[in-house]
This record gives sequence, structure tokens and C-alpha cells, in this order.
Amino acid sequence: MTVTRKRSQGQRLLRHIRLLSEEGPLTNAELARSLDCQPQEVQRDRRLLRAEGHIILETGERPIRYVLQHPWRAATGSLEPVRAVVTHALLRLLRHHAPTPSRVYHEALLSLTEQLPPRLQAVSRLTLTPPQGNTPRILETVAAAWCYGEAIEFLYQKPDGSAPKWSVADIAFMEINRSNLDWYVFARRQGEGKVKTFHLSRFQEAWRLTAQTGSSQPCPDLVFDPRTELDGAWGIIGGQQRCEVTLRFTPDAAPYVSYRRWPGELESQPQDDGRYLLRLNAPLDRHNLPVEVMAWIRGWGARVEVVSPLWLRQQWLADARQVGERYGP
Repeated sequence: MTVTRKRSQGQRLLRHIRLLSEEGPLTNAELARSLDCQPQEVQRDRRLLRAEGHIILETGERPIRYVLQHPWRAATGSLEPVRAVVTHALLRLLRHHAPTPSRVYHEALLSLTEQLPPRLQAVSRLTLTPPQGNTPRILETVAAAWCYGEAIEFLYQKPDGSAPKWSVADIAFMEINRSNLDWYVFARRQGEGKVKTFHLSRFQEAWRLTAQTGSSQPCPDLVFDPRTELDGAWGIIGGQQRCEVTLRFTPDAAPYVSYRRWPGELESQPQDDGRYLLRLNAPLDRHNLPVEVMAWIRGWGARVEVVSPLWLRQQWLADARQVGERYGP
């Protein structure tokens, strides 16, 4: 087979995939007309596509029609709407609640959109506008280092206003914070024993230490179990250090608390007077404070009471008094 013929067949296979995906179900004759080839060539191409893992479905009636199965289309049809809606929700989360100014990120979302049925695909594409100008490549760099087991060298700006610091670290995990929906990186600086959390937006520069750059360094297999480290976390603070917190909500707040199970929840029960008791395990930060849970508690204002532990109740009351003294009449 000549190079020209191979190229022609490759182009026809791509068109074949597009037709089955976007315009199917189609008969063998319809495909042959659209591809400008013989029906025997269509049959041979279909065997090649199936050998490469493409799932091509056939209709039961005559003439037989063919269509390419999408990831969202279950064979039985029972899971199709659920998969489509879950994929759409994931797109909304990534694009509208955890946006990142990266062209590769944008292209990944477009690829995800192609897995949706046409009705959902059309509305999803309306808001997937590409980023403008030069975009940072921090996300691509960190993601590649994690996927390929490489170390990274990066310049990081802490929120305390100190000068940015260069570090070399191995990536253990990446995820979106449930509280502020920003990307976070869990990494262990080389020479240190613990995995620490870094806010992706605070990376000012980063590059992979690869063999191609002449700076390759071995990346160990880090022991990081998200179930142990992050289950029960209210944001990015997890791990083994926790304290038990008991809260009592007023009757008007109870319906908004009792409808779901909260991270780290140990017990919850309505009280005879209409109030609602919630007991949970709150993760502690490096200062042994449940800062993320406390931020959630403050959001309820006077509709919640910190019952225990005593030291946390005292801090909660002190914060309330300070607000009154500073902004009261």
C-alpha cells in the first residue's frame, strides 16, 4: 500500500467516525455515498474501527444501520440520562466554579463536552469561551509531573506576604477544594517528611525536572490515601488531627441543617424544643484549630451555639463579643 493510499484511508476512517458519531444511525450504502467509496471498503473500515476499540452498534431492522456508541450512551439506555447529567454537572463545576486561565484546560473541557448528547452539548458550548492572550502553564506543568511521576521546581508565594520561595517537591495529589472551589496541590518538598498543601494560584513559576531538561530526579511513590487524609475535611484540611465539636441550632435554622449529612458528622438529632443538635469531627490545622469548620459556624450567626469543647466555645463567644464591640452602637 502506498503512503498516499494509507493517508487517504486514515482520513476516511476519521470521517467514518464523525459520521457514525454525529449523523448515525446510517446504512452501509449511506456511509459509502458519504465517504465516496465502495460498500466493501466501508465494511473493512468498520472492522478496523472495532479492532481499535470503537463500539459500533447495529439496529435490529433491515437495512441494518450503524452508530458509534458514546461514553454517555449505555447499552441498555437506562443510564444514559444520568451519565449525561453527571458529565454536564462536572463541566459546570470545572468551567464556572473552578475556572483556570489555561488553553489546555479549555481544550480538555471541550473534549468533555463531546461526550454529551446533542441537546446538552449545544447549551454547554455556549459558555465555553477560550481564554484570551497568553495563559500560564502552571496547571499543565503540575499535572504532567503528577501523571509521569516527576519532581517539580516551583516558586511559591505564601499568603503571609513573605518573599516567594523556590522549592523542589514531589506531587502526591491534586483536587478542587469543596469550600472555595480552587485547585490545590498536595506535595512533599524534597528533604521533608510530610505532604503539605499548596494553592495552585500561588505558584508563580514551575517546571518539571525531567530527563529531557537534564535535571531528572527520582520521584518516590508517596503514600497518600485521600480517604484517610481528606474524607471528613471541610476544605483542604484533613488528616488524623481532629476534635469533636457539638453544635446546637435554633428552630429556624434546623431545617437547613438536618436535610443532609455533613463532613465528619458523628451524630445528629432534633431536640424537643425544636432545636437541632449536631456532633462532628472537625479537622485541625497546624495550630490545632478547626479553622474551616469555624468559618462555617460563623456563617450561621446567632442561629447556632457552640456547646463543646469549652475552649472552642470560649473562642466563639470572644469572636462574637469582638464583633459587637467593634461595630456595635
